[in-house]
Amino acid sequence: MEPEVSLILQPQTLIESEGTVSSLTLTLSEPPPDTGIVVRVNAPNLSEFDLTQAQIEGGEITLEEELQQELQTGLDGTRASEVPGAVVAIVSPSGSWYGASGVADLENDIPVETDDLFQVGSITKTFVAATILKLVEEGALTLEDTLTTWLPETITEDIANAQDITLRQILQHTSGIPDYLTEIFNQAAIDPTIFLTEWQPEELTEFVNGLDPLFAPGESLEYSNTNFILAGLIIEAVTGNNLAQEIRDRILTPLGLENTFFAGEEEVNGEVVNAYWDFDGDGTLNNISFLGLSWAWAAGAMISNLQDLDIFARGLFKGELLEEESLEQMLDIRPTIDNPSYDSYGLGVGTIESPNRFWYIHRGQTLGHRSNMWYSPQDDLTYIELINGFSDDNLVQLSKNNPPATYDL
Repeated sequence: MEPEVSLILQPQTLIESEGTVSSLTLTLSEPPPDTGIVVRVNAPNLSEFDLTQAQIEGGEITLEEELQQELQTGLDGTRASEVPGAVVAIVSPSGSWYGASGVADLENDIPVETDDLFQVGSITKTFVAATILKLVEEGALTLEDTLTTWLPETITEDIANAQDITLRQILQHTSGIPDYLTEIFNQAAIDPTIFLTEWQPEELTEFVNGLDPLFAPGESLEYSNTNFILAGLIIEAVTGNNLAQEIRDRILTPLGLENTFFAGEEEVNGEVVNAYWDFDGDGTLNNISFLGLSWAWAAGAMISNLQDLDIFARGLFKGELLEEESLEQMLDIRPTIDNPSYDSYGLGVGTIESPNRFWYIHRGQTLGHRSNMWYSPQDDLTYIELINGFSDDNLVQLSKNNPPATYDL
């Protein structure tokens, strides 16, 4: 039985020049059920009523069924043939929607659910960058420390300019270090079993040993996954602890993220949706869920779901996780050059300008999953997108930024 609801409409005033609207007070005779309650406001005289200006305390606005159906139809129609399943979250003060389309398991026709776990790829980089900034706050290191400050010669001796490359530069992709994933994918074209190898992080850095730098440190910006392998190694060197545990202690636990994990480094509590990729091009999607993520490590090995990524994005960008100065450092962005995924990049965070708003974002891709985490400070809006297929397309397309960057996790 639903709780009795008493509605009291306070003085019905509308001063359009000041944007003032009537206030509505809800009084419940007992705590609301877990499923919540729906309140519909019928105010035809309030012609200028703008739901985005609503202030809600202790409750949540539910979108009208017609709008929810339009969103669901859009999701169903956008999902490409190479994507078995997709989930989306749109969360804002003016209403939230969680949608699911397709299946998590093709072989057993199991529908995908909005709370399912997905590989989130390069969104891992934002977690790693936030962890380093927490260490900066603690005085354990500085962003001006170089690779040789923390890493042994066995790792740095064959990386060009290692003695000059700062932690800030590896987090912002301005180090000039080549991308190890380019080398892995080149080798995988000949021997795909390279992804079956259980890689150690130090081994991943060896793919760029002796390669010429892309540019001198700080002179340009080019996305390189090697940067974040090195960042993960620095975290372990500074703390003497496992990277996954440091992320958990400094990010996941403080934010209450119970459905986010570092694959291969800690136990995943729950089933991750299957990963699919038509890698041989025969038109049949292959289940590649058996492949591990050690090849991605600090560049892209984390697992999460819609709800946790929304909490993470809000906690991070609204200043609940980092101190003000740390967040300013993270969001000190630099324009990218010919990068189809980001207009500019900060420390483990990209930006993009859509037709309607400015976003802080990070995209992600693994061999069989794809992800997007977007937050707009303009209207406190998050958009999260997770799919379980290897695809060249995101569900949301922008006019100038349609394709993803090559091997962008």
